[in-house]
Amino acid sequence: MKVAISVTKAGNDATLEMRFGRCPYFAVYDSDTQAYEWFENSGIKAASGAGTGASQALLDRGVEVVISGQFGPKAAQILNSAKVKMLLAPADLPLAETIAKWQAGNLKEYAIQRY
Repeated sequence: MKVAISVTKAGNDATLEMRFGRCPYFAVYDSDTQAYEWFENSGIKAASGAGTGASQALLDRGVEVVISGQFGPKAAQILNSAKVKMLLAPADLPLAETIAKWQAGNLKEYAIQRY
């Protein structure tokens, strides 16, 4: 299973970034191989649609779970429609701890609010 985490930078010493669509990087963890792939979020510089672009980039990589501090409404709608599970974690949580909390089932699932 591929899990994407919004992170502050590339590398094992990255920490969780609160912003999904405007995070600097994504770490994609493959639970089968226990390997990471890091890539720069091209949406960070977009005038609008950052979350939409980030969502599509993750879908293109076959991600099934996304962990971030928050999700914008358009990104959440795209991920939800694709049946990607969205989980919330606190800012500045080290990458290894984020994965450990995910594996232990200790992260809260994001719920789209409807009015």
